[in-house]
Amino acid sequence: MDVDRVYGGNELFTKEKFLFYERLPSTQDRAKELIKSGVVKKGYAIVADEQYRGRGRFSRMWSSRKGKSLTFSLVVEKIPLLSMGTALSVVEALRDECGLWAEIEWPNDIVVSGQKICGILVEMQRQLAVIGVGVNVNETALPFDNATSIRMETGKPADRESILSAFLSIFEGNLKKENIMDSVREHLSFMNRYVEIETENGKVRGEFINLGDDGEIIIRTESGTATSFLPGEAKRVHKLDAPACR
Repeated sequence: MDVDRVYGGNELFTKEKFLFYERLPSTQDRAKELIKSGVVKKGYAIVADEQYRGRGRFSRMWSSRKGKSLTFSLVVEKIPLLSMGTALSVVEALRDECGLWAEIEWPNDIVVSGQKICGILVEMQRQLAVIGVGVNVNETALPFDNATSIRMETGKPADRESILSAFLSIFEGNLKKENIMDSVREHLSFMNRYVEIETENGKVRGEFINLGDDGEIIIRTESGTATSFLPGEAKRVHKLDAPACR
């Protein structure tokens, strides 16, 4: 990646706060190490050309081949709805830069035509939040079921520097946006579909009817009751073949 071609935001992610690595186990872990040592503060972006031991939610492993993906972590202040704001920013960057219609698959994935194209992980470190983002960009084949890349969807190579630059600019703007959930709701993949949520107390099935203002999923269960679940309570949301609840 030509890091000199990446421009940051107007205020937060300025060029002097970019840290670029040819190869890292995990940008997320590196960001947290640098916060502990006092090197990194709010507004830093840690970018890796290759990541070989990245993590998703519930410690799922994720790696990227050199030069193929966008793998980066951002250090920001802890504010509400960071995961939702990040997801919206990815969707808008893919639309603006690649002409792709992407959707948010609650709570932390981005999909195109039902296939995962991006994962997001938000973790806390001291008084800061570390946001990890992995986007499949120029892969032509992926070792996972139900996964895709920008190149696989468009049929042509994509410019990682332009996509990252667009994302950073959009993300900085979304951090200041009021009522961000109104925009998020326009891009939900499961709206009005029958879903299954895996919780600590077992599986719950119902119709995905909305997201609350705090990012919680609201479903109408098979008993007809509207019930909400926070992202931390749900382990997985499945698409099911069953018809929507009434």
